[in-house]
Amino acid sequence: MAGMQNLIRVHKWKLDEKRREVTDLENLLENFNAQLTKLNQEQVKEQELASNDPEAALLYANYAKAATLRRENLMNSIQDMEAKIEVARSEMAEAFQELKKYEISEENRIRLLKEQQMKKQQAEMDAFSIEAYRRKSR
Repeated sequence: MAGMQNLIRVHKWKLDEKRREVTDLENLLENFNAQLTKLNQEQVKEQELASNDPEAALLYANYAKAATLRRENLMNSIQDMEAKIEVARSEMAEAFQELKKYEISEENRIRLLKEQQMKKQQAEMDAFSIEAYRRKSR
């Protein structure tokens, strides 16, 4: 049945799209985490510079405020991305279940067709054998 094969192909495509979406979101989350790590390292370096140079110490307060704001923004972005990833993963799981439903249905249909074909062949062979026996017995 071509219709079922097309349906399976469409659902495979949808599942692949969901997988790509999850991967993209996970890459964004990784990027945000890398930015946060870099910001923390940068702030440690700035603190060291400020402790060694009195002029830099005056400017450090402004830098610290900006760094704190950026850290908060990154943390919010990380939390949002984690929520989006969970939603995308659940959508991916639903797409997978839908695909499996159609694949199992197609497998069952093919198995039933094979069973019917085997029964038909067996009936033909039985009829042939009976006819051969009748001819032999005459």
